[in-house]
Amino acid sequence: QDWIKLSRALRYLMNSKDLLLTIQTDDITKIHCHVDAAHMLHHDLKGHMGGRLSLGKGALCVKSKKLKLNTLSSCESELVGASEYLKQLTWAYYFLRAQGFPMSPSVLYQDNQSTIKLINNGRRSSSSKTKHIDSRFFFIHDKVKSGEIEVRYCDTERMLADGFTKPLQGKKFVYFRNETLNMNVEF
Repeated sequence: QDWIKLSRALRYLMNSKDLLLTIQTDDITKIHCHVDAAHMLHHDLKGHMGGRLSLGKGALCVKSKKLKLNTLSSCESELVGASEYLKQLTWAYYFLRAQGFPMSPSVLYQDNQSTIKLINNGRRSSSSKTKHIDSRFFFIHDKVKSGEIEVRYCDTERMLADGFTKPLQGKKFVYFRNETLNMNVEF
C-alpha cells in the first residue's frame, strides 16, 4: 500500500513540475496569515500545525511542523500553532514597516471560535479547562492589543493552511493548491 501511495505521489510531482507560484499583492500594507492545527495527529499524540503568509494571492511563506508539546484540546493546539507561526508574521510585519510601508494590522485567520476568544481576551477568557495553558502562548494577545494583528474567523472549508496539517484529496486539494500557488488549474 505504501508503494502504491508513493508511486501516485511521484506521478503527481512529475506531471505538475511546470506549475508556477505567482505572487500578487492587493495591499502591501496588510499581511494575511492563515494558521491551522490538527490535534493529536502523531503517534506520540502531539499535534501538527501549518501556516501561510500572503500579501494578497499566492503564498509568500509557508510552514508545516509537528508541535513540540502535547496539548489537551484542539483549541489549545490551535493556540499553540498560532503562537508558533506568530514569529513569521511578526518578522514580515516589521520587515515591511522597516522598508517604509505604513503597515495596517495583519489579519490572522483562524477556524476555531474558542481559540479566537482566547487570542482576543487572553487570560480573561480562561476557564478551569484552559488555566493550565502557559502564558507564553498568550503573547499573541499582546500583539492584538497593540493593534499589529486582528483575528478573523475563517470557516474550515476555506482555511488555506488546512493542507499543511493533513492530507487533502479531490476538490479540497485542488482548491488548496490553486490558492497557494495563485493559479487556476483543474485536476
